Amino acid sequence: MAISAVPILPVKTISGNQFEATRVIIDATQTFLQGTPVQINTTNGAVKVWDGTTPITSAHLIAGISYEAAQSVATAGLGAPLPYQPVVGTGSTITFGSVQNQSAAVNIPMGAPFFDGRQGYFQGNADTIFSATFGTSGSPTTPLNTDVGLQYGLTIDTAGKFWYIDKGKTGTGAVVTVVGLDPRYTPAAGTNVLFVFIQADISTPA
Repeated sequence: MAISAVPILPVKTISGNQFEATRVIIDATQTFLQGTPVQINTTNGAVKVWDGTTPITSAHLIAGISYEAAQSVATAGLGAPLPYQPVVGTGSTITFGSVQNQSAAVNIPMGAPFFDGRQGYFQGNADTIFSATFGTSGSPTTPLNTDVGLQYGLTIDTAGKFWYIDKGKTGTGAVVTVVGLDPRYTPAAGTNVLFVFIQADISTPA
């Protein structure tokens, strides 16, 4: 049975403060969805989907989890205005994401800002606790209390949409620490766990 992951989302902070979030320019040709691990392109400073490389080196650090779907642009930051300038020109749009089962449709959410060439993500700092689907090497797995405190990796599901905590990735393949079972679920194969990122694998915003 293949795993069907859901978006990774923050659920609370240890401090009780708001989730820390950042918006920077988006890299070219990005199509990832909300709830995706992202990294910063060390060449141009733009956000792109995390490439999953482990052991993690400085060029592959995780920045955090996207809080919006990516807009595919031809050039990094296309549509981003100069400081104190209006959003104008190619790449500026109020459409956002896609509509399920309607490939030619687009969303225009109430109050949506113009797309400005930037991408938002929740920072993967030590204060923020996220929730993600639990599995092992492509198969849904029941999370156990004995998994709490252990370190595992992240893998994208077979549909290529969302990432899950992979019990099959340990040691140098680990990027998160499980801190609890998600209390919103009765533990079963493929339910969610709570985690924090291993800070040695996280990039800090400039």
